[in-house]
This record gives sequence, structure tokens and C-alpha cells, in this order.
Amino acid sequence: MARKKNLVFETKKRSDRGNTRKFWLALITGVLIILVASTTMILKSNDFDINSAFGFEKETEVTQETTEVQPVTFEAERTFLIWCADSRRENIHFLSLVKVSLPKCKVTVCSIDPKTTLSENGSAASIYLKSGESALVSALETTYGINIDRYISATETDFKSFVNYFGGIKITIPEQINYRNEEMSLVLIKGNQSLKGDTLFKYMLYLNSLGYEGKLRQSGAISEMLGNIFSPGNQNKSNRIFKQITNDMSTDISIVDFSSEADGINMLMQNGILQVEIVELPENFRGK
Repeated sequence: MARKKNLVFETKKRSDRGNTRKFWLALITGVLIILVASTTMILKSNDFDINSAFGFEKETEVTQETTEVQPVTFEAERTFLIWCADSRRENIHFLSLVKVSLPKCKVTVCSIDPKTTLSENGSAASIYLKSGESALVSALETTYGINIDRYISATETDFKSFVNYFGGIKITIPEQINYRNEEMSLVLIKGNQSLKGDTLFKYMLYLNSLGYEGKLRQSGAISEMLGNIFSPGNQNKSNRIFKQITNDMSTDISIVDFSSEADGINMLMQNGILQVEIVELPENFRGK
């Protein structure tokens, strides 16, 4: 009798092995189903987005509140008297009135010859020598019919240190300077120069030798100094600048004054000086 091809005789041992395999397969499948179901319930209870996890994005509506920020307008006008003198008050090197107008961010500057006669007590320099800061302020107010809100006085050393704190001050030099006298020598090239404290001090003294034209240029240099100080780049330094002024100079500006003028100072720092006016006579500072 011919033997059929592909005929398989199942023995008892092979049958037991197949049953065992089916049992383990069913067990593993059941465990996986329970594990997936449990994991899904846990993730849903913790607000887990299953669709997003597998790359299926659903549309969501996002509502944004728009708050319109209104610019702060600070209106003020302050007049300052600033000057630099030697430590013994025997000589005023330069003297200027400065008016700051907000919100225009405008600065008006007038330089005054320290030898100018103010009253029967004499010149600005002699009044300062005899009676000090307050007397000088009062004499200028009386002579020119103006109101001075605050004053700042620096010695030669104070002035140089303050300028060097900013790493120098950018000043426009209108022409080549090669100047020498018994007290100093100054060489500057034409153009926009960053001057350190010692050089800027010499430049201000040099301008004294130019008479009327020199006073106008001193006013311009003062305005450029203020423009360097009150600039957006120095906004975060306003407290430190105030400390430099109050610690190193003679002034009647107090911490209370500084705090009360914070809005105006911030506005000036944010915008920088937008307008500059150079005036010839202190009478231009009359009124508000």
C-alpha cells in the first residue's frame, strides 16, 4: 500500500506541547488587554490628551485678553544751577543754568561768566567765595528774576570722577585745537570725540578763553554731557547716577526729591534728550 505524502501522525507529547503554547498565548493576551485598559483610564483621569500624544491634533479656541498700555505723560519744568569750582571756592571754572522741560524732553542751557557782577556784593565767583552755595543761588535769582529749583556743585576732582564713571563723554569738537598756556596744554582733533574727565575739564577751561563764543560752546558741551547721561542706555543706572551726584558733589537734591521726580527721570531716561536750546541770557529762564 502506498504511503500518503504530508501525512503527520500527532503523538501525545506533541499534543501536550500545543496545548501549553495556547495557554500561555491566551494568558499574555489577557494581561496586555488589562494593562492597556488600566493605563488609558489613568491617563484620562489626569487630563492626558491621547490624541495629541499620538499626533492627532484637535482644534482649540484660545481667547486672549488685550490690555492697551497707555503712555505716561509727566509734565514738569525744573531749573538747575550747575557749576565746577576749586575745592577752596576761590575760583569758579564754569557756571551754567539748565532747564529741563517734560514731556518734551527738552533741555535749555545758558552758560554764565563767573566774573559777571550780580549785586553790590560782587561777581558770582566772589559771592560764592564769601558766602557759599545758597548765597550764589539767591544772587542769581535776584539779579535775573528767575527761580532756581536745585543746584549741583562739583570740584575739579568730582567733575573728572563723574565723567570717568561713564567711561568718557562724547563731545563735538568744531575745529582742531592746539592750545597751551602756563596752566595746561590741550590738543584735540576736529570731530565727535569721547573725552575722559581730565581732557573734558581742560576743554571747558579752554572755552573760557574764547569769550562770548566760548560761553555758547560751553553751553553746547553741557547739553552734550546731559545727553550722554540721560540716555536709554543708562536707564537702569539712574539710582547709581543719583548716588554719584549726592555722594561726590555738593547739592540740595535729596533722596526725597529724587523719589518724587522718579516719573520725570524715567521719562527722560527712556526717551533721551529730544530738544536742545542754547540761550545767551539768563533772563530767558524767567517764568515756567
